[in-house]
Amino acid sequence: MAKREVNQEILRSSFTCDGIRIFMTFDAEAKVYRVATRWVWLAAFDSVWDACDAFEAMELMGGADRHLASLIKLEIKRVPRYRASKWLGMERVNSIIDCALRRLSGLRPQSCGRKASVVRWIPA
Repeated sequence: MAKREVNQEILRSSFTCDGIRIFMTFDAEAKVYRVATRWVWLAAFDSVWDACDAFEAMELMGGADRHLASLIKLEIKRVPRYRASKWLGMERVNSIIDCALRRLSGLRPQSCGRKASVVRWIPA
């Protein structure tokens, strides 16, 4: 069997609050950005901006497992970047972390109000 060439580049690396090393990589073959630990892929993104937000959220939260990464990815998909463009600094990442923590505690978002502009959290 032919040896497969590795076409991945590490863009960022850091440690979580728990001391777990995480990476943000770009896979040139698949054209995806991935957030990973040394042992497992946590999440994949098409946009470098979404991958950066997920990387920073994972960096600030305790633990680095697939469940937490899937909740963060779900929140990134739920609140698109164009709605968060008016936010400054770390507000988007803080919002992603708050929403992921609410989902971990057993709540789910419910959109209400005119044009679904209000989100309230109800038990899942």
